[in-house]
Order: sequence, then C-alpha cells, then structure tokens
Amino acid sequence: MDSIFSNILAALRKGDVGCLCTIVQRKGSVPRKEGAHLFLSRKGKVYGTIGGGGLEAEVLKRGSKLIGTNRGSLQSFTLVEGDEPSDMVCGGNVSVLLEPISPTDEKIIGRIVTSLEDQRAVCFLRLLKKKEHDEVVAGPKGVGFQDGTCFFLETLPPSLDRGLRAWSHVILHEDSASIRILTEETLPSLSSTAWDTAILEALHVLPRLVIFGGGHLSKALCSIATLCGFQVDVIDDREEFANPQRFPEARRAFHLPGYQKITEVVSFDSHTFVVIATRGHRFDETVLSQIIHLSLPYIGMVGSRQKNAIVFDRLKERGIPASALQRVHAPIGLPIRSETPEEIAVSILAEIIQVRRRAPKEAKEDL
Repeated sequence: MDSIFSNILAALRKGDVGCLCTIVQRKGSVPRKEGAHLFLSRKGKVYGTIGGGGLEAEVLKRGSKLIGTNRGSLQSFTLVEGDEPSDMVCGGNVSVLLEPISPTDEKIIGRIVTSLEDQRAVCFLRLLKKKEHDEVVAGPKGVGFQDGTCFFLETLPPSLDRGLRAWSHVILHEDSASIRILTEETLPSLSSTAWDTAILEALHVLPRLVIFGGGHLSKALCSIATLCGFQVDVIDDREEFANPQRFPEARRAFHLPGYQKITEVVSFDSHTFVVIATRGHRFDETVLSQIIHLSLPYIGMVGSRQKNAIVFDRLKERGIPASALQRVHAPIGLPIRSETPEEIAVSILAEIIQVRRRAPKEAKEDL
C-alpha cells in the first residue's frame, strides 16, 4: 500500500490538485490520532481517512471549497451528539488542518515520498498565517531530514531556518507526539516574518512485513497486510511461488535458493516484522537461524507445537540460547480459532498490529 503522499504525488503528476486534510490536535475520544490524513482531489478522488462519519463528510465539504486557492483552514470540531452532522458522537474534539495542494508542491511531496521509500523518516513543515474565522493563509511548505537539514522552495530568514531545523530534529527523535504546532512563543523567529504559525509533522516509514514462504497463507497475509499499510516482501526458494504475478500487492517478491545468505539480500531494521511460513521445518530452521540475532520487533513462525519444538531443539543444539528463541511467536497469531488461510492471516496480522502498537500481550487462551 502506498502512503497518502504517493497518491498525492501521482495526482500532481497527472495535472490534478486538491486539498490535504490532517488531524493536528485531538482531545478526548476521537476516531483517529494526530497525523491521520485525507486527500481530496479536484477530480473527486478521496485517499485516506480521518475517521469517516459526519466529521469526514464535513471536512470534505469544506475542503472542496479550498482547492485551487492559497487559502487554508485550521478548524476545531467537537464530536458530540446533537451537532451537525448528527453522527459526530465520539465525545472528543479534533483540530483539522485543511491546506490546498498545488503543482508548486510537487517537489516537496516528491522529497517526502523518496525519503519514505528509502526508509528514512522526514518532517513535513508548513508555515501559516492565521486570519479570521479559522481561515489561514497557506505559506511555504518544506521537508526536514534526520541529518538536520531542511528543504524549502524559497529561502527563509536564517533565524527561522535554524529554528525549523532544530525543531525538526526534536520531533523526529521523540515518541511523545507526531505533530507540533509552533507559534511565536515557541518559535520566536516567526515574529519577523509574514507567518505566525508553523506546523511540523513527523512522517515515519511504513512498517515492513517480510514473509518467508509463498504458499496460500502467505498470499492471504500479503493482501491483508498491504491493506493495513505494510510494505510486504515475499521470499520463497521456488521461483514459481515468489514472483510479482503471484504477489501483485507486494513491494518485492523473489526466490532465494535454499534461503541462503538472507541478510545479504534483505535489509532489516526496527520497522521490520517477520513471518516464517516455509514449506518445511528444515527451511524454517534455516531462516530462523539467520535472523534470530537481529533486533526485530516481531518474529513469528507458522507450524504446530511439535514442529516448532523440533526447530527450537535443533537451534539450541547449534548454540542458540533459549532466551533468544523465546522471542519467537510460535504458535503464531492470536487465538481466534482460525482455520482457513485467510482466517489464519487475520490472526497473524492482528498479533503483529498488537505488538506494533505496544498493546499489552493478552493471555494465549481461546477468545
């Protein structure tokens, strides 16, 4: 699944424009967190979601009026029963930034897409001038990189450039918030410019799922994971079971004879989740022995308890400590009594999402 910025870039390259709608603040019970995006193109296509329902309908209505202008909007919505539309009933409050996207933004959006595809987080920078009645004038957009540099299409005052670079570095290296709204109080260098607000948004890389094995389960898991925003790589030792025709949604699908020298052809990082679903315990052992030492958020292995025990025992004989093997999710997936490949794929991805969101691990008992 492409990020919403890939969709925006594709639209711009086709001559389309639109309005990007982003949740920048929230309080109380709301359907989506800060950083949720929705893009409405002039041609009427909608990408992403900020939660659906009445909130999204109202944002789409207001956003459509901003397309093709340099006017934006920073609006608060209270989601309580009785408001219009009537189904805004979560009980919380959200602030949504609506900003026009025009052909001049193509280079900025392109830099964002390229960085995310290269597995590099970036900070999306916007300068705004607040007007009356939630209206804002959309100013320059930019990108902040992890190396401390920033890219704008126009030259900024040196003090503002330094301030944005410093804040970009902060937000890209913190876990507490994905978006910061800065004013002259927190970014004094704004006072000498035409802008009074800066919105900085950390855009982190898409999670990646690497599946070893190209069977029926892997096909279902690839499809579901892609829908949930994962970049998926599928690897099998047989060419006919790992190719773009069999896995059209995958970022990559290729065969690796004998599953040898995995780390030479596959990169792993803290955003990489692994599922081992090869055609036999011998290959499971081969794969697991090569990645068990890596610092990965999730390694899961498909198979019965008996088969998994055989693999673990053989790896212990090879000197791999039991403590390392305890990290492996085996049996794999949440216990939802799944039977078909599609159901098993749902249980596996649910467990991966649980780990990714750092939800407390529930007891392995029937649900």
